[in-house]
Amino acid sequence: MVIAIDFGNTRTKIGVFYQQKLVFQDAFDNVATVKDFEKIFLLFADINVVIISSVINISAAVQKYFQSKKIKITYLSNQTKLPIKNKYKTPETLGNDRLAVSCGAVSIFKNTNILVINCGTCITYDFINNKHEYLGGNISLGIDMRLNALHHFTKKLPLIKKNNALTLIGSNTETCINTGVINGAIAEIEGIIKNYKKQYSSLKIVVTGGDADFLAMHIKYRIFVVHHLTLIGLNSIINHP
Repeated sequence: MVIAIDFGNTRTKIGVFYQQKLVFQDAFDNVATVKDFEKIFLLFADINVVIISSVINISAAVQKYFQSKKIKITYLSNQTKLPIKNKYKTPETLGNDRLAVSCGAVSIFKNTNILVINCGTCITYDFINNKHEYLGGNISLGIDMRLNALHHFTKKLPLIKKNNALTLIGSNTETCINTGVINGAIAEIEGIIKNYKKQYSSLKIVVTGGDADFLAMHIKYRIFVVHHLTLIGLNSIINHP
């Protein structure tokens, strides 16, 4: 039984896998604590493998807790053996979350070109070719980051929360910001998909992340929304021979 943990910029995501199946999933809007993990280990006493992806510094208390369990612990890094070939020119700078979603996509869609779009704090685009080679991609601002930037770098624009009631024309300042940010993100995503499709045939588009469901409703291309792709990828990495 495997526990996969993704310490992200704004959330901690946790998944427990039994015989390759995700049997438990949870997420925290902050960094998960020792108490949070104690509850999970009480529910699943047979966990014997931990794999961790982190873009933040993990607390010493959490690391000490896992060490006390005396089970196999893997911290994902550019040195970890992967089910894909990493051809990124600076692998030491590649985010673990990008590696994980790419491995997760390949575990689902084999021997085809894949563009993974992760719609979270940032919108990241990761491309894996039909030889299972990771070539790189793109990094852009996520929706909340765009909203924060408009407020932070201007004197009068308010900070608003995204509203899923999308229109083309905003009728006041708040709706102008909302429609501008979201329509802008959709146009960006569709434009990047269009360019990838021009260059690569038989392209699978896989969308994941917190804003995936909402954005997927408005993207005109055929896509596959896969929830918990980072966790699926971590599990595929730890099970790679």
